[in-house]
Amino acid sequence: MSTPASPSEHQATASGAAGSDGSIGSIGSIGSIGSDGLSGAPGLTALAAEADAGLLDPLSSGTTAVVQSSDANYLLHLLQVEAAWTAVLAQHGMVTAGQAEAAAEAADPRHLADYDLIGLAHAGQNGGNVLIPALKAMRARAAQAAPTEPGVSSAIHVGATSQDIMDTAMMRMAAQVAGTVLADLRAAVGSLAAMATEHRATPMVARSLAQHSLPSTFGLRAAGWMSGLAQAGRRLEAATAELPIQWGGAAGTMAALSGRVATARAAGTLDAGTDAFTLVEELAQRLGLKAPAGPWQTNRMPITGLAAALADVVAACGKIANDVLISARIENGELGEPLVAGRGGSSAMPHKQNPVLSVMIHAGALGAPGTLAQVLTAAGAANEERPDGAWHAEWPALRQLMRTAGGAAARTAELVSGLRVNTDRMAENLNRVGPLLVSERLMVELAPLLEESGPESGGRAGSGQSGSGTSRSGKERLQEIVDRSLESQHGQQDGQQQGNDFRSLLRAALPDTVSDAELDGLLDPANYTGEATTLVDRLVAEYRNFAEWSTT
Repeated sequence: MSTPASPSEHQATASGAAGSDGSIGSIGSIGSIGSDGLSGAPGLTALAAEADAGLLDPLSSGTTAVVQSSDANYLLHLLQVEAAWTAVLAQHGMVTAGQAEAAAEAADPRHLADYDLIGLAHAGQNGGNVLIPALKAMRARAAQAAPTEPGVSSAIHVGATSQDIMDTAMMRMAAQVAGTVLADLRAAVGSLAAMATEHRATPMVARSLAQHSLPSTFGLRAAGWMSGLAQAGRRLEAATAELPIQWGGAAGTMAALSGRVATARAAGTLDAGTDAFTLVEELAQRLGLKAPAGPWQTNRMPITGLAAALADVVAACGKIANDVLISARIENGELGEPLVAGRGGSSAMPHKQNPVLSVMIHAGALGAPGTLAQVLTAAGAANEERPDGAWHAEWPALRQLMRTAGGAAARTAELVSGLRVNTDRMAENLNRVGPLLVSERLMVELAPLLEESGPESGGRAGSGQSGSGTSRSGKERLQEIVDRSLESQHGQQDGQQQGNDFRSLLRAALPDTVSDAELDGLLDPANYTGEATTLVDRLVAEYRNFAEWSTT
């Protein structure tokens, strides 16, 4: 892509060449349509930033997803859909080749800056959508591109309605954004697969309800992150693979297009084997989208499925960010974000290294559910055959989900690719509770040996000592030992001393049939990680290939 011009340069071009209704100025040579919506449109990044630089959205600001979901790129998709439809009609003799070429010229991405985005947005208020003034501007440009070709304006938008073009353009834009999101997810999954494998047996403490619970491995946590991203990615792939074009006409009956087809047949310009559905299928093929069995103008399931998949991506990224935020605290110290010059510092508190990547991802994860709710609410409010406002409420929410998912995936890929892992601190934190961390295991293996069977029982089991007391279960006695150990070290942080006290109390209560070596083995947290390493291997085997292939 060529070096983008500055926003001020594009502002001058737009205001000098376009009117308030979105009309265009001079015409240049025909250019190719870039498949990513970027390569064929010089200055698209600057155009995207002109209206919204992202000052209040640092998560997605500056990402490819923002450019791909910009007003400028959406307009480009509108023009491309119209041009592609005219090309389909030309193939079947319903419009001339010259008219189709003029439409392609009007949609050429090299001339996108000639369309006045602000003027189009203002003019769109008169009809409730931007397609109406955009179509007017496109027709004017096409007519200028082919001044000797009659009927150019009427050859564009044949048998269509605004929602057909706008929904189809939105699906094409969504497919582009999804491709970018998936690329970042695959990179992140690859990084996490390597991380999980490297640390498959690195001991760390697992936390449940924010408290130390059982021994685990860092590899298992990383594998869990990886599986979440890969599952979300697969759902987004599946949703993207089914994105359909829209074609229903004014009320979902395709009446206008069917009428044009009948007229063309009667005139002998269209063969009998070609009907309206054939034309729609060919358009879908040209645009890389699915041809649905019928229109979905008020059946918004394609939109809700896409929106939910995007929200899943944000949630999976948010989970990782939340864990990093906690683990990067000084008192925890197990993880650290990648060190980048100029990032995360504090002018007032120079000692701080703020985990800003995780902060931004976390913010996105907090906002995405509400945005998804707006999409779902709009879908449920889409009444009769064409919606009266619900459709309009859907646009900004769906775009925001694209941007949030794009930002979250990009920041997460960067985060995990350079995540700093402090295994020494993991070992220190594991030792804070010491042998008490395996109390679950002791309940199973040692509690039966602590059973008291009669009123005279008491003292060390099996030691020949006796005493008065009431009968207690082994679990009750073990819980009492745990409680006494915790009380003896209340307010202290010396996990080793606490562990020694617990071992001494337990040793005194156990029968001699349990040797010291056996007891030490039972109390070692590293010996109670369950199937953690096997789970890492299974998860990596299941999801690692997501980083290497795509179904879309």
